[in-house]
Amino acid sequence: MSESLIGQAVNITLIGMLVVFVFLTILVLMMWLLGLGVRTLEKYFPQTVPAVADNALIAVAIAAAKKFQGK
Repeated sequence: MSESLIGQAVNITLIGMLVVFVFLTILVLMMWLLGLGVRTLEKYFPQTVPAVADNALIAVAIAAAKKFQGK
């Protein structure tokens, strides 16, 4: 009886590990394909870098960040 239970446990474990492995493999493949698609689309639709804002506004943002960082 215990050999049957151990055999079933091993089978369930192996099947579970195989399902997770296949899912992760598909996930990595899909991420790779999406990255390839984004790189391809970026050739045709490049992103423009926005102009830097006023230096005074940047200084205010840095001062605010430093003030709240101490809390």
